[in-house]
Amino acid sequence: MAQPANTAAPHSGTAPAHPSSDRPNLPAPGWLWWALVLILLLPFAYAFGFLFPRGDDFDEVTRAMFPFDLPGGLYEVAREWLTWSGRYTYHFLAVFLGKAGELRPLYGLVCAGVVALFGVGLYGLARVAKVERAPAIFCGLLAVLVVLGGHQCLPNLYMLTDTLTMGVLQAMTLVFLWALCQLWHAPASQALRARRQAIIVGVLTVGVFEHSALAALAACTVAVLLAFLDKLASRETEPDTTQNTRTRLRHVCTLWVWVLGALLFSFLSPGNQVRRATRHIDADVQMRQLAAAFDQWQQVVLGIFDGVLPWAVLLLVLLLRGLRSQRPLRPQAHAARSGWLLAFFALAAYLGLSGLLTVLHALSDVTITTAAKLPAGLAVFAAYAMGFALWGILDACPVVERTLARLPRQGILCVLLIPLLVMLASGYNWRTTAANAANGSMVQLGLQLQERYGTLRSIGQNAQPQDAPPRFGLLGEIYRPGARRRAIDPSLPQPVVQCSIPNTVFPVQIGETLPPQPETWPNLWVAWMFGLGSVRSAQPVAAAAVTTLLAPAEIAAQKPVEMAIPDELRGAGIDGAWLIRANGAPAQDHLATAATFSNLWLVLHGQDLSRIKRIAVLRVNKEDWRRLLPTFLQGQAAELLLKQRQLTTNAATGQLTDAQTRIAAALAGETLYFDTAGWTQGEYVAVPVCPAVSTPLWLFMGIDNGQMFRLDLSHS
Repeated sequence: MAQPANTAAPHSGTAPAHPSSDRPNLPAPGWLWWALVLILLLPFAYAFGFLFPRGDDFDEVTRAMFPFDLPGGLYEVAREWLTWSGRYTYHFLAVFLGKAGELRPLYGLVCAGVVALFGVGLYGLARVAKVERAPAIFCGLLAVLVVLGGHQCLPNLYMLTDTLTMGVLQAMTLVFLWALCQLWHAPASQALRARRQAIIVGVLTVGVFEHSALAALAACTVAVLLAFLDKLASRETEPDTTQNTRTRLRHVCTLWVWVLGALLFSFLSPGNQVRRATRHIDADVQMRQLAAAFDQWQQVVLGIFDGVLPWAVLLLVLLLRGLRSQRPLRPQAHAARSGWLLAFFALAAYLGLSGLLTVLHALSDVTITTAAKLPAGLAVFAAYAMGFALWGILDACPVVERTLARLPRQGILCVLLIPLLVMLASGYNWRTTAANAANGSMVQLGLQLQERYGTLRSIGQNAQPQDAPPRFGLLGEIYRPGARRRAIDPSLPQPVVQCSIPNTVFPVQIGETLPPQPETWPNLWVAWMFGLGSVRSAQPVAAAAVTTLLAPAEIAAQKPVEMAIPDELRGAGIDGAWLIRANGAPAQDHLATAATFSNLWLVLHGQDLSRIKRIAVLRVNKEDWRRLLPTFLQGQAAELLLKQRQLTTNAATGQLTDAQTRIAAALAGETLYFDTAGWTQGEYVAVPVCPAVSTPLWLFMGIDNGQMFRLDLSHS
């Protein structure tokens, strides 16, 4: 984090207190460090290939006429500014990139591009801090890894609409901080160009969201205050190749005026008033929310310490300081004053910003703690403030760097990077993402959702006449006025699709995308997107699997595969187990799409299964080149599991207790949990274990958080 403070020595003719050096304290990271960072980034990058539209994505798709819809984006900015909100940057991007919601490669590229902006921002700050190009790129990659590994609401970065709001606002704020620091340190001959760049970035940042708007204004205010105090303390009389304090103050004040103007343009839009009136937030609700605002603010401020971000920021700052190739020439007293001021204003700006946003949300229908993405975004802002504060403190207390400079250079690099990488690799985000990328969970989810949306698209295309007028974007509003008022259309097909099992695969999907009620958001938008009358999801019916199992052999579509029952499960009342392919579409619902309800089922039989409340099935997946794990390692992980007859679990949580077995299970397959109440049919319990197009290598089963036992084929 480059310090926005005067780095030029006063022109009094006095010599600097300490000499400059062109040699950084730390060596440039070697190929091994690059390889480690790229390997840790690989699961996150892999996950971008398994994204499907969710939530508001379906609405945004229908607002665009075609990919990169420039006229539609400009029209959307004007329409939303008048009718809903002043977030002009977001509304433009939502239409300009809206078609990414139905183009999977583009969807992943857009989300990955937003995440890459974090790296661009830190790369720029590193260059301002006089870090060479290659080490700066390395720091940018580290920044991306820190954001992905330490973000408190990572799935938001894997959803198009959320990443174009929460993701872009966080990343653009960092890019704006780079532009602001670049303006601060720009030579006099380049100051005007740097100011123009900062103005453009600042105006765009303000238009993303209210959070980034206030953050940009707070950063500009800090810069103005620092420049003003610098001017008061300076005795400069004549400019040289660097900006003097007077010109720097003029430039940052000009930037502040532009940012404030953009903020007022956004906040005073007529659409904001329309939105407030539509949501009907009365004074009583606002007063109750304001009464709880202080407690919520405390929760938000302290929330950053729930993860690895504070420690990651500390190590990143130390790394950037060590990689600088040039030291500023300035007296120690000036450095101390500037450093303490920077630290104070950075922390004060964050505390003020978080407090103001807490109050603003308390006056709306969404408080700051209602959605996890809001405090998670403020945690990222807190990381920025901590970074600048730490940079200022190190400027004020150079004894830390002098101490580190006496130690072996390679040793210090290891001391900084090894803890950072270990923290990120051991965190929940990386562990869970890597496990789901390696064990095939993302592949299985992709197969389900690809079948779902392919079926819906085919039905919708067949239902639309050849000469139908355009339905989407600006042309759609011209040819179909009022069509955006969503409602069920009984004249068009109303298909029912199977809900995804499991419904959560971190971070690419959290919960079922399509609720079971056709009128519930976002189902009406999904129907409009595919040209359908309505759409909803439904749970597959266990009775279909039981019926298939009991069908006479001469009419059975496929012979069931009988499983051998361990004695421990027989003691729990289970006396039969089979694997069978069956279509679980609700028999009474003729609208159900058969293809999406086709599963491989595990069917259990017992005289008294009512005692069993919960079933856990560990599905060991077959080797698949599409999984993010070499096939030979997939085989070894599966072999390690299949050598065991039973897996010991924690009775309270149901989690595997042995560390080696737990790792092998996480890499070889995934565990599905079912409450038997929804899957019982008389003396049978039937649960879907995978799509019909897939076949597991093996299954382990446990009941009521008990030990898991291997289900062998009866002939083996």
